[in-house]
Amino acid sequence: MNIISRSVSAVLGAGLLLAMTSCTVESPRRHSERLQKASGLKVFQIDTTKDLWAKTSEQTPYEQGDRPIKVKVKTLPNGLERVELSGVSLANYLRLLDYDAHGGPGGDAPWSRKREAESIRMYDEISGVLDRATKRPEPDEPPLRVVVDTAYLDVKPLSGK
Repeated sequence: MNIISRSVSAVLGAGLLLAMTSCTVESPRRHSERLQKASGLKVFQIDTTKDLWAKTSEQTPYEQGDRPIKVKVKTLPNGLERVELSGVSLANYLRLLDYDAHGGPGGDAPWSRKREAESIRMYDEISGVLDRATKRPEPDEPPLRVVVDTAYLDVKPLSGK
């Protein structure tokens, strides 16, 4: 191999490595289990603010066609919105939250990662409800529900602090 073909091979190899690593997400440990639980539900409800729902549920046209998030929204007397999702839509929403919360590619630089605080909070709140659920609600029981409002929460400390 001459010097030019080695250089071309090195550049192509580095580009392939960058492309592969820039598409990964550092999903939480039990993410797959949560997706399975979510997809088995008939209905899941999220009581949240209009702004928080809008910020965390925005999809690209590609995502809308491939993994749609279909919802029914009802305004509650306390000013929150009740967002009702099917199990499959909840699983698609969790995938979107995971991408935005746990390191999907983002920003101007190819190595930058998304770590959106709103998506982290929503993912963690929904995950808590799914993790505590031991069985699917019976038809005569209320659906699983989470309230994610503007109340202050204790935040998770940064690692190493």
